[in-house]
Amino acid sequence: MTESSAVNQRGWDNTPSRNLLLSENLELVRQELLNDGVVFGWHHYCGGGGSGDIFCFCNYESYYQAVRDSRPGDHFTVYSRNKLLAKAIVRLGDSRSDRPILNTLDLTEVKKALAAGKEIAFIWHSVEPETQRIACDAGVLWASTDEELEESLGLTTRCGEFLFFLVDLLDEDASGNLISSGKYPPAEPEAL
Repeated sequence: MTESSAVNQRGWDNTPSRNLLLSENLELVRQELLNDGVVFGWHHYCGGGGSGDIFCFCNYESYYQAVRDSRPGDHFTVYSRNKLLAKAIVRLGDSRSDRPILNTLDLTEVKKALAAGKEIAFIWHSVEPETQRIACDAGVLWASTDEELEESLGLTTRCGEFLFFLVDLLDEDASGNLISSGKYPPAEPEAL
């Protein structure tokens, strides 16, 4: 799902594919966050200027509060972990595991992409076995050494699942077409 709250000068845009506060868009996210779901993406401030901050939510109330606290002119791009599994270039670990990920040999594809100058987004997702408490995190990786990569991700100490995505691929629909940013006629919204 890619949606944004891009707005005009008068306030919140009520175009259904762009207003995250509309009940049908909130319901899409709420449904994703049920059953261990995770949503992540970028929050650009004041009309999408700058590189934006990456976010990750596994709790609907936190997501809703972040969207409510945003201002007209902010732009969000929201992705569903569950809907993007097929686009992951690497999947490491298991969200319900209580053991750290020690085998980093599986990061070969991530390391190749970084060496080629590609930008990689990752999400980490963990479900604590005893309490069923869900935790998540997201970030972006650029070129780094193997040691820096393993340290920045905390692979030898973190339990759970990591998914890695080429940032370029996140901006494509299911057919591989570039998704509109809202500055041009918007593409038909994909289901979350």
